[in-house]
Amino acid sequence: MALGLIVKTGRILTAKLLLGQAVDGITHCAIGDGDASFTDPQNPPAPDIGQTGLRNERARKRYYKRTFLKEDAEGALLVNGVRYLETGEETNTIGVFFRFDEAEANGITIREYGFFGGDVQYVQSVTGDLAMGGVFHQDTNPTGEVVHPGYLYEVKNIPDFNKISDTRVELVGIIKI
Repeated sequence: MALGLIVKTGRILTAKLLLGQAVDGITHCAIGDGDASFTDPQNPPAPDIGQTGLRNERARKRYYKRTFLKEDAEGALLVNGVRYLETGEETNTIGVFFRFDEAEANGITIREYGFFGGDVQYVQSVTGDLAMGGVFHQDTNPTGEVVHPGYLYEVKNIPDFNKISDTRVELVGIIKI
């Protein structure tokens, strides 16, 4: 399965961070069920480098942990066939960890995910780390809980799977500089 695609806005976010501009790095993960181009559940369409958001975002959550990682054959964390250990030393590999607990994403056919940073904001009524329903728009999506999506860093379309009750989804963004 192909790795995610770092999109144009992700490259802008990286440039802003390197320039020392006051923006947050990767802070959120969004999951969605894709759009009409996703017709074969086992063969996802390629993401578009010009994307600024998911095709159909359904839930978004703030990270619960960010840490340096190092490759280690005995590491407990396995991502894309590579094992990692968390480390206190500075390395060129960062892990950003997200967890959608039990009922937070149940009923969603997850076909896409993306990592966001910058100035992500939820609508004023959302007080926790989770936002549902995608990006708010007064006319087209008045129930969305994300008021400003921030910068999409990386996006990936995946073969879909249906999440059922009492399960959780864990995603780890691995960034190697």
